[in-house]
Order: sequence, then C-alpha cells, then structure tokens
Amino acid sequence: MIIDIDAGNSRIKWRVVKNGVSDYKPPVTDIKALLVAVETEGLPTRIRLSSVGGRTIAEELEKQVAQWGCRLQQARTTREAAGVQCGYLEPSSMGVDRWLALLAVRDQFKGACVVVDAGTAITVDLLNMQGYHLGGYIVPGFPMIYQSLNRGTSNIRLEPVSVADCLPGKTTDEAVSHGAYLMIKTLIEASRTTLQTKTQPVKIIVTGGDGSALIDVLSGDCIYVRDLVLDGLEVMFP
Repeated sequence: MIIDIDAGNSRIKWRVVKNGVSDYKPPVTDIKALLVAVETEGLPTRIRLSSVGGRTIAEELEKQVAQWGCRLQQARTTREAAGVQCGYLEPSSMGVDRWLALLAVRDQFKGACVVVDAGTAITVDLLNMQGYHLGGYIVPGFPMIYQSLNRGTSNIRLEPVSVADCLPGKTTDEAVSHGAYLMIKTLIEASRTTLQTKTQPVKIIVTGGDGSALIDVLSGDCIYVRDLVLDGLEVMFP
C-alpha cells in the first residue's frame, strides 16, 4: 500500500494506492489528523510526499515512518525530470507542487500545455511541446481576493458567488466575483497565446480546489484533472 500526500498551504490532500488503483480520501487540515487517518487504512509500504507547508510535516512523517517501517520519498524540484526541463533560474526555489503538476501533465498529455492550479493561490505554468517549462505566474486565489477586499474596504462584507461568470456584475458580490474570474481567465488565455503557434495546439490543464469552477469560464481545449500533484508523485517515484 502506497500513501500519496500533497501538503499545501491550507489543506493536506492524500490518497491510498493499492494494486495500482487510487482511492482519494477527504482532505485534512493538519498532520496529526492525517497520521490517524492513514493508520485506519493499514500499514503503508511507501509514502510519497509533496510539501509546501513547511518542514514540520516532513519531520512528523519521518518519525512516523520509522515506527511503521516504511519508506518516505519526498519530492523536490530539480533541473530536469521525466522529460521536463525546469525554466526557473534556481529550480530549488520553485514550489514542488508546481513541478509535480508539470511532470504529471507531460506524462498524461505530451504536448504544449498551460498548467493551472487553482487553490489558495493560483499558479499558471507554461510547458511547450518539447517539455521545456517557460516559467509561470502566481496570483491570489479566489479566497485571498475576497479576504483582501473585505479587509481593505469599510461597511462591505463580500460573499462568494456560486456561479462562475465573467459578465458585468449586477450586485457588489457579483462585480467582485465576476471580476476575479475575468482577471484569472485573461491571464490563463494570454498564457495560451504565448505558447500558441500555427502547428502547436495548446491545451489548458486545470487542477486544484477551485479548478472545476474555473474551467467553466475558459475557452478552447480545457481539461480538469482532479489532482495533478498526486499524479506527479507517481511519475517521480514510480
């Protein structure tokens, strides 16, 4: 049994892999809850880890795997892996979650892609046909946009709008929500234009907690993948 873990800024996503079949589990908010949940599944033989949530998570897992007698494989961003070349000047400074998403996209789709992870922050990375990462963008995610406006304005308490839309808003909540979608849509589709050539079709691959809503406002060839980071762990550590 293999446990894949994606420890992000606000949640820890994980899944159990048995006989090549992935069983996604409900996210948790802290490492102690995760360890309790894992033990209910039985003793793992391996743990594959992506963590941008600080050293504490890795340290707790290192202690636990020593008791379980299994192996911990922690992913790190490198100059090259699985046919992808990192475009960062210093690869180690690029978030490993973004790197794993790129590896997964290259493995699953091969061609030129804009890779979008819509979580606490929204990351947009450009991967060309040859597997070269051209760099990317990081902007606030939808919760951060609302939090920022709520803190910075008086007498207004904004609430998220459930429908993804880019049309002009008819209420203040709509104006903020639709404006956020339009800003992020424009960034993503401009990134696709950067990659697009006459002979190079470009897919937009979206993942993350807000990805399924975001994809509704995007045009062209867009695909939602449940969790590219966990898929990338499998590519890095077969």
